[in-house]
Amino acid sequence: MTDDVRRIGDNVRAARRARGMSLEVAAGLCGRTKGWLSRVENGRLRLERRSDIAALAQALEVSADALLGMPAPEIRPDRREFSLVPMQNVLLDAALDDPPDVAARPVAFLRSELERVDQALMKADYATVVRLLPDVIGELCVHAATGAEPDRAGALKLLIRACGSDGTCTLRHLGETNLAWISGERAREAAELLGDPVWTGAAAFGRAHARSSANRPRALMTSARAADTVEPHVGDDRFSREVYGMLRLSSALACQVVNDHDGARQHAAEAARIAEPLGDAPDAWELFGPANVGVWRTSLAVEAEEPGEALTHADAVEPRALASHNRRAALRIERARAHAMLGHNAEAVRELRHAERLSPQQVHNHPLIRDLIADLLTRAPGRDLRGLAWRMNLA
Repeated sequence: MTDDVRRIGDNVRAARRARGMSLEVAAGLCGRTKGWLSRVENGRLRLERRSDIAALAQALEVSADALLGMPAPEIRPDRREFSLVPMQNVLLDAALDDPPDVAARPVAFLRSELERVDQALMKADYATVVRLLPDVIGELCVHAATGAEPDRAGALKLLIRACGSDGTCTLRHLGETNLAWISGERAREAAELLGDPVWTGAAAFGRAHARSSANRPRALMTSARAADTVEPHVGDDRFSREVYGMLRLSSALACQVVNDHDGARQHAAEAARIAEPLGDAPDAWELFGPANVGVWRTSLAVEAEEPGEALTHADAVEPRALASHNRRAALRIERARAHAMLGHNAEAVRELRHAERLSPQQVHNHPLIRDLIADLLTRAPGRDLRGLAWRMNLA
């Protein structure tokens, strides 16, 4: 077993010592006891809530990413399957006022290519996503910069989807949070040029989730403001309702990160109200619908340290209503976290193995799950768990 298995606790200790803080002072700054922080640092207590990680990061004056940590990209197993260099190049070098010098295929064709990207992402086929997406983004930048209407507006909307939805989701699941943030910024820039409040809200959602919520990123913490801005423009069309609903779910998470449980419930209830008449559609934006709201409510209950409530929400979700392997995996991940809180170790391992089969990179690069597996290895070692840990470079 490598030293990486206690990464979060080790990182907390290293950050505290670098600041020259005692256990007592650091614990007091985040509203916890000296004994609690000592158990975290020694690996006897797993950090299960983003709100605790956020409070520690603030107290220690570091980013939450620094506490969560990730293996270096060159030693991640998935890097044998594909390269992110083309994606990095297009996000860093292509701009709406300075597009790449390439021949752009018609917008209609790029729309069909983006549909292929969407389908690949739903299957957690990241190799296909990162192969197709860079060219699509670069050529859409050309149309947005040089095209006439309506191609220009169409290209900007597709860019918001490509960078704000597909790009941020893919890069976050691959553990590339810095690139995910840049992708979200590209979507925001496209939305500013488009000038449509609903599409601006769609771009805001992507930026809100480009970084871990434990960082309390401003884009996430202002989700309620973004939702309020979109609300007057919600009409009968499904897309505007989907954007508004997903922003309300983001607002719920923002509340949960600062322990505002009542606010989280109110925002989630509003999202559920919007989702109910829409039903679950495989082509819904961000899969907004009752089933996905149920996944979010499961996660919110885990963050509130209500594992029983989380499993109640999870049991009400019909997985077949979730067209995406990513969202089905997310449901399994949250079920695993809830079972672990209840001490149901075998059930937690079973859920994690299901999640891995659905979306391996999403599981392998999830910092809280990496720490959960490290903890389970000390409490419930077994062949299935050891195999999962080995595939995650934890054993």
